[in-house]
Amino acid sequence: MTTPGGQARARQVEMIIERLGSLPTLSAVAQKVLSAGSHDEVDIGELTTLIEGDPSLTGKVLSMCRRADTGLGDKITSVNRAITLLGLDAVVSAMLSIEVFNLLSSAQDASSKGGFDAPGHWRHAIAVASASELIAQAHQGRDAKPETAFVGGLLHSIGRVALQIVLPDAYARVLRVAESRGVDSAPLERELIGMDHHAAGKRLGEHWGLPRELSDCVWLHAHPVLSLPKSPHRGLIATVSVARGLCRRLNLGWPGDYGPAPDVHALAVSAELDPALIDGLTLNLAEQVASRSATLGLDKVTGSELMLESVLRANARLAEMNRNLTKRSRHGELQRRVLTAAADFCESSSGRGLSEVMAAVGASARSLLGGTVAIVVAQADRGAPWQAVSVDREGRVAQSAVDNAPLITGRSGEPRPAPLSAIGGQAGEGFRTMVLLPWLAGCLGDSGELSSSAAIPLPTADTGAGAAVLVDARLEEALPSETHRRTLLTAWGSAITAALRQSDMDALAMELADRHSELAQAQTRLAEARSMTRLGEMTAGAAHELNNPLTVIKGYGQILRKKAKDSELQEPAEKVAEAAQQLSDLITSLHLLADPPEPEPVKTGLLDILNEAVKLARQRTRNNCSTRMVLPDSTPPVVTDPELLARALAELVSNAAESETSEIIEIRVQTDPLDDRLMIVVKDHGRGMDAETASHAFDPFFSSRPAGRGTGLGLARAKRLVELMGGTITLASEEGEGTRATVTLAGWRDETDEPTGEGLLAA
Repeated sequence: MTTPGGQARARQVEMIIERLGSLPTLSAVAQKVLSAGSHDEVDIGELTTLIEGDPSLTGKVLSMCRRADTGLGDKITSVNRAITLLGLDAVVSAMLSIEVFNLLSSAQDASSKGGFDAPGHWRHAIAVASASELIAQAHQGRDAKPETAFVGGLLHSIGRVALQIVLPDAYARVLRVAESRGVDSAPLERELIGMDHHAAGKRLGEHWGLPRELSDCVWLHAHPVLSLPKSPHRGLIATVSVARGLCRRLNLGWPGDYGPAPDVHALAVSAELDPALIDGLTLNLAEQVASRSATLGLDKVTGSELMLESVLRANARLAEMNRNLTKRSRHGELQRRVLTAAADFCESSSGRGLSEVMAAVGASARSLLGGTVAIVVAQADRGAPWQAVSVDREGRVAQSAVDNAPLITGRSGEPRPAPLSAIGGQAGEGFRTMVLLPWLAGCLGDSGELSSSAAIPLPTADTGAGAAVLVDARLEEALPSETHRRTLLTAWGSAITAALRQSDMDALAMELADRHSELAQAQTRLAEARSMTRLGEMTAGAAHELNNPLTVIKGYGQILRKKAKDSELQEPAEKVAEAAQQLSDLITSLHLLADPPEPEPVKTGLLDILNEAVKLARQRTRNNCSTRMVLPDSTPPVVTDPELLARALAELVSNAAESETSEIIEIRVQTDPLDDRLMIVVKDHGRGMDAETASHAFDPFFSSRPAGRGTGLGLARAKRLVELMGGTITLASEEGEGTRATVTLAGWRDETDEPTGEGLLAA
């Protein structure tokens, strides 16, 4: 299946072929001469008439024929005599060379673009043509005729001229890239245009109707000689290939390639040519090129001047290579710095938090870009707070700030939080000047000369997130290569994006832990509610079944106590009545746990509630309860159910009194300064509880005292009553040190009362 890129390349090639087909064709005279020359039986008179019909063409053909190294000189005075003395192929080749040169050079002048050296190109083409002719003459008997070799050498790079004519801008870019990289142009032509000049020249030759050997010579001359197909004109292609290598080695003209020149000796050996003969041709080559250049109408130059031009071109080439090497050296050094900085940054920022990663970005920016200001700004999502970190010259965090994003006016006219991702987008400099810099000045204060700094947006994987680096240095000057800039900015942006996402994940993990804790608490409350429901059902059934027998027992117990007065049966009767009352209290306690009353909060004095709790505790413990209360001065009234709170506190005080302590029980009242919750602490100095006992202290019927010393419902009743009022109760105990029970109530304060100062009041 063809990819979109392959389809675009195919369309590009079709367009080039179409434009090549629109180039001017050979003149009618040239086409007739080529057609006549392709037949075995040719009317010399008719051919002479065709050529001599164009006086200018006739003069140039005769001049080309005279300059051929045949020793005939002035004997060639007419086209008919040239055909007779040199042969038809020589005259046709001379005429074709003149026709192609005139046609392409005139078309090329109209599309001249920078990078293409037209005079240098034709000088090189004539040099290759002359060298090909000399090589063919030096190797007589081969299948390459000198006159055909000359035309093949002249036309070998016509595809380069064709591409420059049909795609002047694109081809100029190809040549600039080839020169900067120091490579030959053909691979870049295929990469950037879709067709190289070898294929373009073959297409043009077919369009003109050139002989097959010349079209193949244009197409295959750059291929290795050993890879050429076996054909009758293989020797011609190899001859042009060696001639091209020789001219590149001698720097004759502008070849359009910037890679290393091929090894001429190796080429000659592979083409089965004599390297020594080829080396000997260099003495006559310059004069031959100068003569042929003058004949074709190129600027006049002597052989000596041509050799001097060759030396100058070689020196210029060496200078250009030296500049490229220097440039590459600087580029390599900069690349080393960038890669080292990126590696150091990745190592220093790996596994760090957002602030540390932002500081690492600022330190990396100062190290590479210089300047006195390095501030990194990040935003996790649109509307989220902005975070800023400034870095000092040692790469340490100088200042940091987190604040709400500044407001900007949206399209609807309503203010909305500014998105940090707008830096470098459509808002551009205006956004940076009007929003970012004032915000930074307000958050960080004096962080250097912000007005001269540049905001560099960092690429983030999340479109909602945004990040930027502010530096007072030019990024393009510090890092001229776009690849280096993209690499570094991507590393910075990716690290900040990862830190932002990690921060979000940490917050999500904390929220998930909170939800898990809430779920666990809800499950605990649900289990307790189910237990209380079952307990209520059991209590209701037991009370229904026990009430009648219990009433009978209590009634007969009272009768027995009256009749057994001052007798030996009085003590058993009292025990029966006391046991019946305990059983009745137990059923009442179970009713309280299973089906508690609805709280009725009212505005009540806290001291009154505490006194009532102490009173109830003393009744239960038979006055074995000595307490000391500590309250803030001018304690405001509380909004709660006074009866339920007093009963709950009485349970705690009673439990403290039964802890085998002889010291005073302390009741302390205070408020939590963080959330204004009311805290009532009941502390004893008894024997305390071990961890196992403390973990079951609120379980119904659990008691660490010997059997018969308590029902184990006191703390369970207290917890149930406090929770009914929306509060909590906790225990903190240590063996041998005593126990501290804390009742916490939220929403206890009457909003019409003002908070008071704190003090101590003993009662």
